Amino acid sequence: MVQFVKIMRMKKHVNISCPMDCCDLCRFIVTVEKGRITKFEGDPHHPVTKGFTCKKGKDLVQRMVHPDRIRHPLMKKNGRFVKATYEEVFQIIADKLVSIQQEFGTKAILNYTSDGYGGIKNRIQSIFFNCFGGVTQPQGSLCWGAGIAAQQYDFGSSKGHFPDDVLNADTILVWGRNPKYTSIHLYTLLKQAQKKGSRIIVIDPVKTATAKAFDDYVRIRPSTDGVLALAMANTIIENNLHDKKFVEKYVLGFDRFKAYASGFTLKRAEQITQISAKTIKAMAFQYARSKTASIYIGFGMQRYHNGGNNIRCIDALAAVTGNIGKKGCGVNYAAKSISPYLSDLDRKSEVYAKNRRLFTVGKLGDFLETVQGPSVKAIFVAYGNPLTQSPDLKKTVKNFSRVEFKVVFDHFMTDTAKQADIVLPAAFVFEQEDLFATSMYSPVLNDSQKAVDPPEGLIPEFEFYLELAEKIGLKNLGFKDSQDYLRKAVQPLLEKLGKNFIQLPGAYLRIKTDEIAWKNKVFETPSGKIELYSEKALQDGLSPLPAFMEPSKGNNQFPLRVLTCHTMNSMHSQGFAFTDEVPKVYLNRKTAEKFAVEKESYVFVKGEKAKLKARVCIDDAICDNTAFIYQGWWHKSGAVNLLTNSKISDMGKQAAYYDSFCTIEKIS
Repeated sequence: MVQFVKIMRMKKHVNISCPMDCCDLCRFIVTVEKGRITKFEGDPHHPVTKGFTCKKGKDLVQRMVHPDRIRHPLMKKNGRFVKATYEEVFQIIADKLVSIQQEFGTKAILNYTSDGYGGIKNRIQSIFFNCFGGVTQPQGSLCWGAGIAAQQYDFGSSKGHFPDDVLNADTILVWGRNPKYTSIHLYTLLKQAQKKGSRIIVIDPVKTATAKAFDDYVRIRPSTDGVLALAMANTIIENNLHDKKFVEKYVLGFDRFKAYASGFTLKRAEQITQISAKTIKAMAFQYARSKTASIYIGFGMQRYHNGGNNIRCIDALAAVTGNIGKKGCGVNYAAKSISPYLSDLDRKSEVYAKNRRLFTVGKLGDFLETVQGPSVKAIFVAYGNPLTQSPDLKKTVKNFSRVEFKVVFDHFMTDTAKQADIVLPAAFVFEQEDLFATSMYSPVLNDSQKAVDPPEGLIPEFEFYLELAEKIGLKNLGFKDSQDYLRKAVQPLLEKLGKNFIQLPGAYLRIKTDEIAWKNKVFETPSGKIELYSEKALQDGLSPLPAFMEPSKGNNQFPLRVLTCHTMNSMHSQGFAFTDEVPKVYLNRKTAEKFAVEKESYVFVKGEKAKLKARVCIDDAICDNTAFIYQGWWHKSGAVNLLTNSKISDMGKQAAYYDSFCTIEKIS
């Protein structure tokens, strides 16, 4: 009996949040025995993910113990990495920061962070550099920026309904979104809604795994989503199906929008979108006549130069039908509910950032090549892999590598880490406590506890910057340690909810008044209404109305649009760490015949600046004149962003990845 009690004391169950940049934000329960994780399962009590986790989450434990993991500091000497001590690293970095500050000013330091690890502790590097006086850092987005900007013009913010609310919708438009690959819990709810009798229409240039799972699929020409929305809205208004009372009370600019949309006849929309006029009319009637109708938009449709306007047009479609602020309705693009309450310490640190300089993140290579006064002398990278994920990689790698001092935190020797002078090991989510929230889909705060110790001697990123601050005499961070930081960071949210810090481990905190977006019909725009006509957009040099912009086109030399969507089993580049395979390029039969290539053959996919080797997969799910390659491949395989350019969207400084073009060359 005594022995049994000892064994039970050695076993513990720990709540862990998924750390990845994912819509669903799962929470796990891991069993720990003798300092090792022996069991991994989903948290069955979580109100969104309900015990089910995807392969990406399940792989985290194996990644943590993988033999290739970086477990100690590395320093490059004579072109090779050698093991270093933290004492050496602290001294070198501290000396470099102070010398750059004195000789060039802090703008000569570039701080690059992303969301490869999504806990709120990931803000430590940015807070540190704010408190150091402000440095060069990115603005805009590689992910969703145009759509966020669009919904700020229209609604004042980007808010979504609580996930389960989709079950209240009679009609659901899944527009440019592939939740079977990118948001498995939404996909599960869609299947439940289908069983209940909801009609689900998937609109996408590619017949994705999600599109194949439902009866109604509409293929749309890439970058023409705004035209479809305008034509549907025009059809609805012409047939007197719009919600006049809602429009009169809550919508600004309807008459101007009506006049503009009237130019988008069914015939014109058919010519542009390549969707039949009959199908467009039927969708418009289905959407307008449904008692409840919901739209779920993906991020892909705003990765074009006209991406923000695509989203604004869809917002307008929902507004004229009154499908805002009610159960089973909404335009669900993002879900900014909890996250704004977790940024207090970030905002406070910005007071000290007197010398901040900004650049557009999708133009990292251009910026490093041309920046002066001062040029960049040092780069610090954490929670991201920009030399795989940035557009125009050839230019980006060339100019990144020329910067004289580079520090990268990561778990593995990524393409970015390989270019560093100092590589520092990153802690895994199981090795530290943290809090997690996403603005993409799940509105629930995840408390994540420490399950196991990091490898002996490893200093997690948060503690690294605390110690570095001490070494250079930085006293203004605003917190003394990890616990103090978490308490202060979450305090505004706790105050709103009437909770306290010690309640976090057993709670699934969410703001229940946000469960139906805009339920109170009080919008965060200057007018307090939905703004189909936005003076703010006009002031920013944009069309005040949701507007059609002609899609980009290829040319004779590069006729195929490159679509680089998310794969099922990797979050961006993370899941490609251990493969040397050559990427697959997916072409439909018509395109393959045009280039005289056969399935399983090897070809070069050639862009304007570079080419990569790929294996042909013939798949009629792909639209015409398109080369489809999943994003995330490392350079050792063939990084797809060697093919993309650095164009930027119409708003939100979003990287317009999908306005890149290529050709196919046979390998003889």
